[in-house]
Amino acid sequence: MLKKFVVLCVLALTLAACSKPPAREQVQEAIKKLIPVNFEVLQISELKDLSGLYEVVISVNRQPVVFYVDKECKYVFSGSVMSTESKSNLTVETQKKFQTK
Repeated sequence: MLKKFVVLCVLALTLAACSKPPAREQVQEAIKKLIPVNFEVLQISELKDLSGLYEVVISVNRQPVVFYVDKECKYVFSGSVMSTESKSNLTVETQKKFQTK
């Protein structure tokens, strides 16, 4: 019985730690406050190595633009995110993926 309880507690904590990305509408409102142009949100995904930071790809005049937001969309970051391990520019890699679409 105790073993089942421990397993359930671990499962509950694991699920609580899983975070959902901010809602598309929430992201749109945050970016609209900063950018007075028409755009479409193409993707919102959590950065795997930076917990709590989400990569947002928008389309402006059919060009992909990458931003980063926190879960509550209180902060919007623009600029490049680079990996010191792989020495790759994650922002540019994402832009390239969306330029081919």
